[in-house]
Amino acid sequence: MKKYKRRKRAGPPPPPRKTISDTEGGPEGDRKALRVLSSSDGYTNPAAYLGEASPLFSAGTFLRSGLTSDIDLLTTMYRESWLTMRIIDTPSEDMTRAWYRFSAPLPEEDLESLRRLEAKHSVRQEITNAIRWARLYGGSLALMVLQGEEERLAEPLDTDLLLPGCFRGLLVLDRGQGIEPSAELEQDIDDPDFGLPKYYTVDLDDLGPVRMHHSRVLRFTGRELPRREAQAENYWGASELEHIQEELQKRSAASANIAQLIFQANVTTLKISDFGDLLAMGTEEQKRRIRDAVFEENRFRTSFGLQILSSGDTLENHPYSFGGLAEIYEQFMLDMAGASEIPAVKLFGRSPAGMNATGESDLRNYYEYIAQLQERHLRPALEKLLPVLALSAWGYLPEDTGFVFNPIAAASPGETAELVEKLSASVIEAYRAGLLTREEALSELRARGTPYGVWQNTAR
Repeated sequence: MKKYKRRKRAGPPPPPRKTISDTEGGPEGDRKALRVLSSSDGYTNPAAYLGEASPLFSAGTFLRSGLTSDIDLLTTMYRESWLTMRIIDTPSEDMTRAWYRFSAPLPEEDLESLRRLEAKHSVRQEITNAIRWARLYGGSLALMVLQGEEERLAEPLDTDLLLPGCFRGLLVLDRGQGIEPSAELEQDIDDPDFGLPKYYTVDLDDLGPVRMHHSRVLRFTGRELPRREAQAENYWGASELEHIQEELQKRSAASANIAQLIFQANVTTLKISDFGDLLAMGTEEQKRRIRDAVFEENRFRTSFGLQILSSGDTLENHPYSFGGLAEIYEQFMLDMAGASEIPAVKLFGRSPAGMNATGESDLRNYYEYIAQLQERHLRPALEKLLPVLALSAWGYLPEDTGFVFNPIAAASPGETAELVEKLSASVIEAYRAGLLTREEALSELRARGTPYGVWQNTAR
């Protein structure tokens, strides 16, 4: 029988691997070749097992936890762990704590009626809850409940049909309640929800399955994902706990082990001759007598440390040293603060040793992070909600409904006075120079002083 040899697939030979010795041009050529090798291959040394040649290096990898899909586990983590609750709640509450203000001046009576409407229906608290559950579960919705619109939930919201007093509050629904985004996406490129689900279906206890058009809900997501991953999550985000789950487990394990060490901080050892033989070969009666003897000897220990023993027995004390545990625990604090993007002074209520005493720089960075979250998550929701609130409270939409978020960090009275003085100086100079009329100057002063509560009672 004829044997056939396997033929290799024909193809161009691989280019020869360049080495520094193959370069031309002297030292400069050597340097160019070295840059090419280092940028394309990275450092590796098979003989020393360094770089990619190291089995320890190549064995490490990342695994999907799938935590976002485990609603029950997320709920348990939130309810049972104070640290988990703070990681979820703290940014959510800080995003809405200072609230917002309109960019253009509005009549004080209109602003007051809007504040009363928000307070009546707990608008700020409901939005805080929606952000909270989006951070925990990866997504949530807040349905705008409007009188007279109950039968048109699946239709786009037409603000021309809204009447004064129509707003009846927000109904917050989290992803864990089984919200089903539709496969049909919004195709209007001018719509803020372009490329996102056009409808959302949720099973309400009293009404059964309800289909809602996206224009009627305020949408909140957790940590943003790449497009392909977002599609796999039904266009929701990831839970904020997913990327810090490992750090949470490490910190919880360390805390539990440190607490366990407290019970073993002082171990007393009683040496009894032939104790092992008695346990292994003795009768049940003999074992019982040993237990009774040890119990009685322990009873004779006095508060002065006196212990009565047999002449052949020895009692030893083995205290445990807790040196170094504080440094280890503080390192876990720093890891948790970095993973959650919340400074340790705010997450744990104190700064770890070695950091600045006040944590002011960390708080400034944190407040900048909160400002970014406000623009990313809170602004789209308020841009959809404020026109509805205005129509319900005032019966009309002002020409300018722009708004800005109030400063999150509260300044001291001295800092506020200094800042207001600087902001007002340029306006006063412009008025004295004749560049502004009195009305224009007062309007500008009121606009600049609104966040700080000054220049609000000037004559209009």
